[in-house]
Amino acid sequence: MGIQDDVSVVEAALYAADRPLSLSEIQKIVGTSSETYTRKLLELLKEDYSRHKRPLELVETSKDTYSLNLREDLMPKLEGVVPKTKLTRGALKTLALIAYRQPIHQSKLAEIRGGRVYEYVKKLLELGFIEARSIGRTKVLRTSKKFASYFGFEDDMDKIRERLEEMMK
Repeated sequence: MGIQDDVSVVEAALYAADRPLSLSEIQKIVGTSSETYTRKLLELLKEDYSRHKRPLELVETSKDTYSLNLREDLMPKLEGVVPKTKLTRGALKTLALIAYRQPIHQSKLAEIRGGRVYEYVKKLLELGFIEARSIGRTKVLRTSKKFASYFGFEDDMDKIRERLEEMMK
């Protein structure tokens, strides 16, 4: 296979994946041990999307993790076609607090955010953005891999905290 075939394989993998792929995952898919070669493939794909003003763009969601996303400028025209997970402001604030303070007891979350937090937690669990583990009469909450993938974070509590702190500055 040539370099263009490898670029096509990378594009197909990113398109088919339901989450961002790490550089090492892309290397395995292409069948190379060369990080430099894999980065070259990603750069060629990114240039191709940019040069031809295609509807998708290659995005580095976090360090060495990549995904194909629709260009933001097209999103308003695709309303009603593209399913978007709608979170209420309260659910989003609850999710942010869980991400920042994880792991956090649901009872502590209720002290901070109030009684409605239980319905927000239920919704976030249904959507798969958080995970809950029962401990006694409460639950310990943390973000899930889906949260990390959806919002472009690594699934590492400390790194999520760091990124949130950077974003708040």
